[in-house]
Amino acid sequence: MPEIPGNRPYKESSAGLSPKANASCSACGLCADTCPAGVIDRKNPKMTDKSKCISCMRCVAVCPKHARKVSGFMTAVAGMAIKKACSFRKECELFL
Repeated sequence: MPEIPGNRPYKESSAGLSPKANASCSACGLCADTCPAGVIDRKNPKMTDKSKCISCMRCVAVCPKHARKVSGFMTAVAGMAIKKACSFRKECELFL
């Protein structure tokens, strides 16, 4: 088996970017219905399993009340990490 570089498990890079429902949430369940990872409780859509969230932000995009948000602090931290990771050129690699 060849040695392939990268972050394993992939989830580590998205830790902390789990959207939470605020007081505007009407518990319509649209976020739970569209979550690809199934981490939002259908009976109580205000509850999210942060340990399984893949941070795709689909729940944020589909919420008609704009009630799901990510902490501004965590967004800033993620932005700094992305800026650092993308501040230098990386050469292409081919894995066969």
